Amino acid sequence: MRKIAKLLILAFVISMIATACGTAETEVFDEEFDKDTGSIDLSGLEIIYKVVVNSSITSTILGYEVDSQFGDLAAKRIKDTQEKLNCKLTINYDNGYHPSAEFVTTSAAGIFVCDVISGISDMWADTARIGMLVGLSELEDYIDFRNEEKWGYRSMLEVVYYEDDLYGVVPLLWPEISVSYGSPIVINENIITAMGFTDPRDLFENGQWTWDTFDQCLADYFVTEGSEVKYYSLTSSPATFGVMFLLSNGSHYVEKDASGNYVCGFYSEAARKAMQKGIDIYYGPNAAAINGSANAVDFLISERTVLGPLGTDDIIGIRGRIAKEMDNFGLVCWPSGPDVEPGYIVGQHGNIERCIAFSKLSQFPEASAMAINELYEPFEEYPTLDSVIELMSKNYFYDKRDSEIFYQMYFNSVYNYFHYSPMYDFMHNWMRASTSVSEYLESNADVINERMQEYAIPAMNGIAAVWGE
Repeated sequence: MRKIAKLLILAFVISMIATACGTAETEVFDEEFDKDTGSIDLSGLEIIYKVVVNSSITSTILGYEVDSQFGDLAAKRIKDTQEKLNCKLTINYDNGYHPSAEFVTTSAAGIFVCDVISGISDMWADTARIGMLVGLSELEDYIDFRNEEKWGYRSMLEVVYYEDDLYGVVPLLWPEISVSYGSPIVINENIITAMGFTDPRDLFENGQWTWDTFDQCLADYFVTEGSEVKYYSLTSSPATFGVMFLLSNGSHYVEKDASGNYVCGFYSEAARKAMQKGIDIYYGPNAAAINGSANAVDFLISERTVLGPLGTDDIIGIRGRIAKEMDNFGLVCWPSGPDVEPGYIVGQHGNIERCIAFSKLSQFPEASAMAINELYEPFEEYPTLDSVIELMSKNYFYDKRDSEIFYQMYFNSVYNYFHYSPMYDFMHNWMRASTSVSEYLESNADVINERMQEYAIPAMNGIAAVWGE
């Protein structure tokens, strides 16, 4: 119902948008830009940048806490960008969770909102469908979006590809705010050490972090005292477990078949194997070791569970309770199945929390792109991914292995189409289905194929259009 309502709103405003775009007066602005020297003079132009931060902390600088290390660096970068480009960056902050609905409807009414918007990517693809965003290919001379190490790898930006272009980027080398995905497994290292348990990070390093050793860890980590549970082995909802287990044997939502056609990869033999094994583990002999209904953050911090998969915003950053409240934790990816190489790493995401997009109603998209490109250059103190990983190891994690897992899962993160139900529901509802895996797949085939055509294939077409693949 939520998705239908969104689409009805979007369909309703299409004609309004066309009218607004067709009647708006165009202000002429000729920026001075020497491509050979990189010299840019925007002649004092004001660029409106709307930044949405999903946080209870109301005072931020581009998503960083005020008076923090990165808040200070961000504030300095704003000042330096304005001076270097001779422009004014007016940054309007909003603590709402879904900025795009307001962005679309307000713009459709002919009211200018901003030149650039940054926020959670929900509806960005829908916004691109009705022509409200500027494709990055149109701005290629002004923002180097093909630099994937700076602006995000194509796999993690699938949510903002549509048909013939890319419609959003994320500043990948800006620590903390650039990363948003699920579900790395947080390890309570205090329990591991106190009980003499095998650390799953060691199993992963030795190529032994598999479905079978994972199941054995569930048995080993479960500790009771009388009738009370002292330590759960794992705290995870069936939904999180189901999605990650489905991905753990190498399957992806969108794959190409032998004829080169896009198909849903979750009908493969590898996916069926993962689904059946997931059911066998979650509801099998070690089911009592899994807490499926509690908040994993609370149980990890209070030392009532050894393992707990979380979203990255629960681990680091403004909302990151794990880094703030746990004195010793580790990270590990999900165990891998038999159809992938040992050490296979995958994450999943439904949104990009700090996705940057350019408004079609902006009179100065090129200047805006130049300003954003300059604004989000890597900080001088942390110019490379290696330096960012080193920083994360010192500031948030207790072991460099954790930083590496954190980023590798992100780089290999799969879009789960969370906002296009039943696509996301399909990825985990098999955990609670009363039918066999084969029956479940067969009963969902028609609707999944329809949604593939409507949402997934247009995203794949966008990636192919931009990268020629």
